[in-house]
Amino acid sequence: MTNGHGERFDHSWADNALMSSRRCVVIGAGILGVSVAARLAAAGLRVTLLDQDQPGRATSRWSFAWINSNDKVPRPYHDLNHAGIRAWAELAPDLDGDTWYRPVGHVELAPPGAAELEARVRRLTDWGYPARLVDAAGAAALEPALRVPPDAAAALFPGEGYILTEPLIAGLVARAQSHGAQVRTGEPGRVTGLEPGAPPQVRTAAGAVLEADEVICCAGRWTPELAAVPLIPWGPKGSAAPGLVVRVGPVAPPGPVRLVHTPDLALRPHPGGLLHLEAEDAAAAVDLRTPEPELRRWAAELLRRAQHTVRGLDDARVVELKVCVRPLPADGQSIVGRLPGAPGIYVAVTHSGVTLAAHLSRLITTDLTTGTRPAELAPYTPARFHRG
Repeated sequence: MTNGHGERFDHSWADNALMSSRRCVVIGAGILGVSVAARLAAAGLRVTLLDQDQPGRATSRWSFAWINSNDKVPRPYHDLNHAGIRAWAELAPDLDGDTWYRPVGHVELAPPGAAELEARVRRLTDWGYPARLVDAAGAAALEPALRVPPDAAAALFPGEGYILTEPLIAGLVARAQSHGAQVRTGEPGRVTGLEPGAPPQVRTAAGAVLEADEVICCAGRWTPELAAVPLIPWGPKGSAAPGLVVRVGPVAPPGPVRLVHTPDLALRPHPGGLLHLEAEDAAAAVDLRTPEPELRRWAAELLRRAQHTVRGLDDARVVELKVCVRPLPADGQSIVGRLPGAPGIYVAVTHSGVTLAAHLSRLITTDLTTGTRPAELAPYTPARFHRG
């Protein structure tokens, strides 16, 4: 299968004889780390993937997993995310996409008037992004399970969707291993030290010291502990990085098909007849120190909102809840590239990991295997934080 860049996922364009002598350590087995590991292994590099847990069991498992470029600015960042959407569409047929790829579209409801929504749809349309306004009746026809207020404004974003991260990550790990990648988890995969150099060295909790030609740090919220890049701190009380994820069900058929945003709730289908729920005010109200009773109170509130919004939830209950910590770069933009003053260390951390992983991993592989940095990555270098 070829993608929009004229290359196959197996990177048959790479000189595998040359690449096979190069060693790469990828730190972090979330969706971005496993995507990078699979691409690099397919390009012929000797890859070791490290994680302190099983692949995909941290933030990626709890992500809303919305693939979109709906409100991503400035324009280059929008274009990068739009390319990310296309990259998943290109990859899905080659990686059992029926198990994880859900390009179902997205419906957003807003109060009457909705000047911001109208302006956003106009901007996105001008940028060549699929978006259109619909009236309340149109939104109800698109999603019969929704209770749409008769005076609501609404928009449809047909090119968006979501990903089931667990089967996707399992498939990417298997793809990486099929190309010779080693995967170490638990104490053998927990990184306790990272030393730049020629070669750089990675120390693990099991006492191993791994040398590599390149170390790619995809450790998400843990990145600043290993590489000096600025993320919004997630530990202090009131941090914006933690957010509450709630899963409720059962949902009586038919249930919603698309992702849905309302003024006070975000929802999408989840396997097992559940709905995945999030809300901005709930995310702002909780952190890693929030007591369990308060988390449960918020979970019950999100269920109440969902019952007000979606038919078929009369018998639903809260099935799972989790405070999920999101990696938030300090300036809101992805951080991708070589770390200044740290030979052999390459960093990739982003809040848009689910949308961007397929495309970023392709760009990173090009950067590392050709020595030519793709122009798309120019705005996202870690060096921007080190300029006077």
